[in-house]
Amino acid sequence: MGFREMTAYRFNAVMSLVASILYLVMVYAIWTAIDASGQLAVPLSGVLTYVLLGQVVSNSVFTDVEGYLSERVREGTIVNELKRPVSLRLQIYCYLIGKTLFNTLTKGLPVLVIGLLFLDMQTPSMLNAVGFVVALLLSFNLVFAFSFLTSMLVFWTEIGWGIRAMRSNIQDVFSGVLFPLYLLPARVAYFFDLLPFQAMADGPIRIFTMDATGMQMLNIFGLQIFWIIIIAVLGELAWRKAKKKMTVQGG
Repeated sequence: MGFREMTAYRFNAVMSLVASILYLVMVYAIWTAIDASGQLAVPLSGVLTYVLLGQVVSNSVFTDVEGYLSERVREGTIVNELKRPVSLRLQIYCYLIGKTLFNTLTKGLPVLVIGLLFLDMQTPSMLNAVGFVVALLLSFNLVFAFSFLTSMLVFWTEIGWGIRAMRSNIQDVFSGVLFPLYLLPARVAYFFDLLPFQAMADGPIRIFTMDATGMQMLNIFGLQIFWIIIIAVLGELAWRKAKKKMTVQGG
């Protein structure tokens, strides 16, 4: 249903892809200017590749549970979801899998093709290519778990756009979508390493660029699974408390 719903808004998908391309053009101009000033201590091609792959990851697997819940709480249809013999979390998860598949095909893959054509990106080995796909799947589950956790606030606020914006902005900054995390000073990087966000984007990017191979790739998978479990448990605890607070407008 999620996939079919997205196909009904094809113009929205086209404009989202155009927005991603314009963003990449802007990023290219900014980083090129920084490199021309002599203030970039790493190769420009590596930075551009990293940022483009960050867009591939975010366009493919970054998802939004807050919007799903807030719409149904506001309209009162959340009651129908709760009557079904399937948990609310599983319903949202399956619905967003469809939307994620659509986004991967219409936004993630086109951005990746643009990078391969115009940035002279090096393709990963077969093993790392498979690892990249696995890392994307785990990244989707991690982002979903985190978004589900923050979406529980909707049962108190009954409005989800502010929560989604806050979560998305924090997620983008700390995950490596906006800039390469390897540019951070050692002390700041250590702080970033303590958070779950780097496993959302930085890990898959490092696998694609061959910066993580063999045991390092397995360590990334393990870190993603670790955070999925931790955040999923927190989300379940938050859901049990949110059910007691539930009110709906309308319905």
